Amino acid sequence: MQFNRNSLEYLRHQSKQRFQKVQDSFIECGRWALPHRVKWLLSQSPGQRTNQHIVDGTHLLALRTFVAGFLEGNTSAARPWYRLFSADEDSNNVPENKEWLQHFTDRTLRAFSVSNFYNSAGVAYADYGVFNTACHYFEEMGDKIHFHNPEPGAYFPLNNGRGEAVILVCEYSLTVKALVEEYGTKTKSGSWDWSNFSSSVKKLYQEANYTQMVNITRVILKNDEFDPRKPVAGENRQWVSWTYETGGQRGEFFQDSSAFGWGETSIADKERYLRVSYSKRKPFIVARSDSSQNFEYGEKGPTLDSLGIIKSLNKKEISKDRALDQMLTPTLQGPANLKKSYITSAPNSYIPLDATSVAKGSGLRQVFEINPAIGALFQDQQELRSMVNKFYYADYLMFLTQNPKTRTATEANAVVQEQQRIIGPNLQSLNTTYNVPLVEFIMDFVLDTDPYLKPPPEALAGKFLQADFISIFAQAQKSADLPAINQYVQSLAAVGQFAPQALDKLDVDKYADLLEDRLYIPEGLNRDQSKVDAMRQQAQAAAQKQQMMQETIPAMAGAAKDVGLKLQS
Repeated sequence: MQFNRNSLEYLRHQSKQRFQKVQDSFIECGRWALPHRVKWLLSQSPGQRTNQHIVDGTHLLALRTFVAGFLEGNTSAARPWYRLFSADEDSNNVPENKEWLQHFTDRTLRAFSVSNFYNSAGVAYADYGVFNTACHYFEEMGDKIHFHNPEPGAYFPLNNGRGEAVILVCEYSLTVKALVEEYGTKTKSGSWDWSNFSSSVKKLYQEANYTQMVNITRVILKNDEFDPRKPVAGENRQWVSWTYETGGQRGEFFQDSSAFGWGETSIADKERYLRVSYSKRKPFIVARSDSSQNFEYGEKGPTLDSLGIIKSLNKKEISKDRALDQMLTPTLQGPANLKKSYITSAPNSYIPLDATSVAKGSGLRQVFEINPAIGALFQDQQELRSMVNKFYYADYLMFLTQNPKTRTATEANAVVQEQQRIIGPNLQSLNTTYNVPLVEFIMDFVLDTDPYLKPPPEALAGKFLQADFISIFAQAQKSADLPAINQYVQSLAAVGQFAPQALDKLDVDKYADLLEDRLYIPEGLNRDQSKVDAMRQQAQAAAQKQQMMQETIPAMAGAAKDVGLKLQS
């Protein structure tokens, strides 16, 4: 299919129609939890304050904990969070293969660490917690990658039949100066080449109107003209990205009687493209929580689930503030003749009353009878805050901080392991739509660009590799059977003190292999089984030799004594 501006705009129109189903949810959740991330949807100016309505910040603290917890628990910058292995289990146990897989894992982790991934991942986790959907698109710059986070409501994916996003439409804005410097090229004479810009951008730049914002659209999709029989180079790559100016307001789309139009963009500018780029790897990822019927966006998440509680907390906080204000500085009423008196609320002052008012016992009193049941309100708020923390997993992520001395170490470990398993369903969705595509992308990228990557062993050359996730979250679920295993070993060791034959049942090598698998012991700490067997054989041979020597020496000594006695006689 040969794409042009009409077909690209038609894709944009279709993808934005799909987004209409979640637009209200995006706006509502964003206004309460991430106001600065919905400015595109609300057409707000940069720097405009958008959080004046938020009084109770429980959910903001819970979201902060959610993001920090997922950064450390799912994609930690401080420790490995995945390891690579072959589908052939036997080849994984070969020492040279195992060593190279560890080397390859280290090189891919380094590619993440030298990019802006861990900063960008924090933004993605915040979007994921609020909008149930997050997006990266990648910009390859030689041997490095830059991760972009398009704003919610400014990117629109379309899925294939397997629920995988295969088309991504992004809208964003740049100033005229930034636009020209990013997408422009200079001629030999030093002037700008305006062939890929619209006439309006050229005019704005030449008039030094540098701060005027220009709306831009980027459409990323599979390259239908890719031929796998030809070398993968130039325009013969699997993915293509079209970037062009969009007229109208915020990429406004409309259809007239003749074709799809672009606001005030002239016909001569319709087929101008800021950039058309090709890539071997899919240059974007769309993560989402659970959704139904192959929908492109997640439909369940912490903020959406707790939105009613968040609003209720906010309302109760406002009510509490009003009640406290009325208690501290109440509105008063009294006889009309007191208007002539000097009324003051200053400390150590008094309000004079006339004789008639004193005789009648009339004076100032509060207009509102405030019920000082503030304690009940506090308790209700505390219950709601606890529910919000549960929706964001903050009670699990901050368990040890919130309960430092209330439980024994064994009880704390048991509770943490139980709570870690609770996070499993959400983590599974993230694995499928985020973790796996990320690692597959970085593997392919490192294989193509890393000059320090050692060549793979012959047994692994051309083989398909997979990722085994070993993050804190993944380990918590994978090592769920370790307490039972450790309890069995400890019990058997206790029995072995008075019945040593019971220890014959325990396979210590198998126990060490299980610990290596569950806890991710780095390559080299556990010796290969063949080396262990060789060491044992060598030790056994040495022991046998020592025993023979111990048996031979007395015999030789006795023979020497006999010889000496014979010589004396």
